[in-house]
Amino acid sequence: MKQVKFVRVKSELSGYGLGKGAKYSFVGAEETIRNYIEQGWSFEGYIPVETRGVGDIETISLIFQKEE
Repeated sequence: MKQVKFVRVKSELSGYGLGKGAKYSFVGAEETIRNYIEQGWSFEGYIPVETRGVGDIETISLIFQKEE
């Protein structure tokens, strides 16, 4: 049987750019993925969970899977 785990990562303000103005990034997402892979989990993808009023993704849920 497979275990599935969802880990939420929220975007954080990381600067200002042209166009929409503010720049956001998912700080720590790559490190989270690396840590889970090192523990034997498989990264399966992500789903957007929350968006801002302008349509930008605010929070993602990273999906991991592992054999029990």
